[in-house]
Parts: sequence; structure tokens; C-alpha cells
Amino acid sequence: MIRFLGLAVAALWAAPTAALEVPPGVADPDKALADPIYRDEVFWWRMSSLPKDVFEPDPYFYWPSAVVAGKPGPFLPEGRSGISKDALEAAAAWAEAHESTALIVIHRGTVALERYWKGAAPDVLHNGRAISRSVTPLVLGFAVADGKLSLDDGIGTYITEWHDDPRGAITVRQLAQNVSGLEVAPTIPVTQVFGNKDLCLAYCGDVIRAALSYDRTSPPGTRFEVAQENMQLLALVIERAMKQPIEQVLSERVWTKIGASDATFQKDRPDGVARTMCCMRATPRDWARLGVLVQQNGMWGGKRVLPKGWAETMATPSARNPNFGIGLWLGSPYVASRSYFEGQPGVIPQSEPFLADDVRIMEGGGMRTVFMAPSRQLTILRLGQQAKGWDHAMLVNTIIRGLRR
Repeated sequence: MIRFLGLAVAALWAAPTAALEVPPGVADPDKALADPIYRDEVFWWRMSSLPKDVFEPDPYFYWPSAVVAGKPGPFLPEGRSGISKDALEAAAAWAEAHESTALIVIHRGTVALERYWKGAAPDVLHNGRAISRSVTPLVLGFAVADGKLSLDDGIGTYITEWHDDPRGAITVRQLAQNVSGLEVAPTIPVTQVFGNKDLCLAYCGDVIRAALSYDRTSPPGTRFEVAQENMQLLALVIERAMKQPIEQVLSERVWTKIGASDATFQKDRPDGVARTMCCMRATPRDWARLGVLVQQNGMWGGKRVLPKGWAETMATPSARNPNFGIGLWLGSPYVASRSYFEGQPGVIPQSEPFLADDVRIMEGGGMRTVFMAPSRQLTILRLGQQAKGWDHAMLVNTIIRGLRR
């Protein structure tokens, strides 16, 4: 199929265009066909094979897989949690009514509640969407601890394509804290291919080239913006510094240590690299394990997994946004409607402050969320779709109010 698509694109490229009158809003064909995206066979396979729901694709669409090899072990034990049954049932009822597919509550190392809806299951891979953007910063800790890089290094040291480019002066820390100054690409319909940078980042067969196409639009450190390319570029920095694929580092240093099963990123192409800026797939239990690991400051089963102090570093507020650290959202100070882009309206509604001051959050599209409160030894995983009437405080505060004193 890919060879056929390549021939089709070549035929298009050879077609005469000089006499064409291009309608308003349509790219000039000569310029469009000169863009490498039109010679990208993987991109055209994806465009011709779109799933019914591009926000929750069918498994085939994740081809090819970058496997995070695991070493499956028993899940955390069930036991007396110290949370009232009424609170647990109230949280489950609210989650079910708000388009959830999975809810796992873990308190003091034991499973207090585990529920599934709409065909979800504990050992089936689920798309974490932007929860994935907490994974690359977590792996960053190993590169720092191993002395492979410093957070204040300019990324041009590792992204040699930018060695003499102003973008190379962006520091690793600024990239990880979403203050890189790189552009937030405009939202363009999927039907418009030419110039659609976010579409190429998600679908192209060369995700590095796609990530390198983003321009600098503000001085680094001056604006907080969750630009999609930041985490993909951070993965590139880590891989070049550590000389290992990120899925291999994650497997050897985390996944096998916490008893997780195989998980997957999507590779950009069969001989390519992991697409880390979105959509890692793991089981609900393994997403919950990851939350417990961070909630326990990098410890698992009494043994250190994350470098000492790294979980605290991830949860240290950045200078530009007190609600974001390195790969983690922070629940304090309270914000009634949290924004992903400085100066723009908020999109995460929250009716009241969290009842714990140290809530840490891994967050993905559709309100897929891992909440962690180290002071309460509490981790909550919620997977599902976007829901009307969402309240980011509801699950956490319902459970905390149910803690027996």
C-alpha cells in the first residue's frame, strides 16, 4: 500500500500546475508539493486510514509500536484503606456519570477501589493521551542523575541541527517547563495538509523533522505555553545525551522495576523513533503504578527507582507558572479554571481548592488524569472521555473527605 501511495504522490508531483488558478485558502500546488510531507508515505498511509475517532484511535492506528518492555508482577494488594465505603462509592458513582472508563483509588499502598465501565479492563492497553507528557520528564531525571546533561544546558548541545540557531539557546529546563518560546501552531483542519505543523507532528513518518519545524515566537522563559513539540524535542535531547531510545530507558529504569506489563508508544516509522508528545498506551493498573511511584517520591516496594530527589524536582513550581513544575501539574495555588496557555482562558474547571496542599497531577486529553497526594498517601487514576459538568476537585476531595481520622 505504501509503495502505491508513493507512486500516486509522484504522479501528482509530475502533473503540470502552471495553468491552475488556485482558489482562496488553497495552497499553491508547486509550493505544497515541494514540502517533504507530500513525499512521506507513512503520512499518507495514516491519512488514508484514519480511525473513526482520531482522539481515541483503534489499535491498528498505533502502528508501528515502540514497545516499553515490562516485567509483569502482581498488582498492589486490596485491603483496608482508611477511606469510608460511602466516599468510595460516591466517587465511583460520580466517575461513572461523567464518561469514565476506569477508576482506581490507592491509599497507603493498597487498592481501595477499582472499577471499569464501557468495556475497559485492568490488563488492556489504554491511551493516556497527554499523560504521556509526564513520562518524558520523568525519564529526564536519569539523564541528569547519570551526568549526561544538565537542566541548564542549551538544547543546541544535543540538537545539533540548532547548534547555530537561536532555538539552540533554549535550556533543557525551559523545554521541560513549557517555557521554550517555541510556537503554538494554529489550529488547522485535518483536511489542510500544507503548513499544518501539528498534523505533521502527529502523523508524519519523521517526527524529528516535524518537531524541528517549529519556530521561536517569544524569548525563552517569558511565556508558559504547552506547545506540543516541547516534549518531543525533550525526548530527542534525552536520547542523544543517553545514546538510548527513550522506550529502552523507561523499560530498564522504571517499567520492569514496578512490575508493569508491556506498554507502547507509536513510532513515527518502522525504523524510526518513539512519538512521545502524545498517546503512550498502558494498562490502567500500570498508569496507576506510575502514579504511586511519583506519589512515593520515586520509591517502589521499599527500593529506590527514580533518582533521589527527582520527584520533588518535578513537583517544584516553575518561575513562570506556579501550577506547573517539570512534567507535573500542581494543585496549589488554587485556580478556578486552569489554562494551558498563558493569557488565554482556562479549560480545566475546579470548583474548590484541593483538600491537600501537595496534589500533583499527570493530565491527558478527555480528563484522563492521575492525581497524587503524597501527604495523604493517595493516588487516584481516572480514564475516560471529556464530560459535561467536569470538576477537577471532585474525585480528590470526595476521597479525602472520606478518610478516617
